[in-house]
Amino acid sequence: MPIERVGHVGIKMRDLEGAKRFYRDILGMKIIGEIKGFAVFFGFQEYPTDIAVVKVGDDAESPYKNQVGLSHIALLTDSFATVKAMYQQLKAHNVTILRAVDHGLSKSVYCLDPEGNELEIYCQVPKVDWRALVKKVEEAKTLEEMMHLVEVPIDLEAMSAD
Repeated sequence: MPIERVGHVGIKMRDLEGAKRFYRDILGMKIIGEIKGFAVFFGFQEYPTDIAVVKVGDDAESPYKNQVGLSHIALLTDSFATVKAMYQQLKAHNVTILRAVDHGLSKSVYCLDPEGNELEIYCQVPKVDWRALVKKVEEAKTLEEMMHLVEVPIDLEAMSAD
């Protein structure tokens, strides 16, 4: 019996009310359930849970860049127009935006939640030959050459939503 997919992501946060303001009010997720003072379960539909936030102590360390563990959580949207709309929503709420990039296969905006967990909000680019892109990446001679293929900065303010 094979594993089918990732069921949900569990993250640790000090402030559950801050988690609600970010994941529900800014990202638009629904609260599926809550164990007061311990955990909040968020989903894009009524069920199942997509992100579970578990409370840790107020003295817990924030995530930092060169740390083993979660790199980021990727949230798939339906279109580039939605990525742009989410970018505007993030800006309107003074969310820390790290970068916006074209990965070749997808277009993304990266941000931080209130406690420093990194999120990628992205859309897939239709009709991209992903095998050809992967082959180019594998053939890259340097990290810089590889990054030029898959981490191209984009200006979401200037780009049309097409």
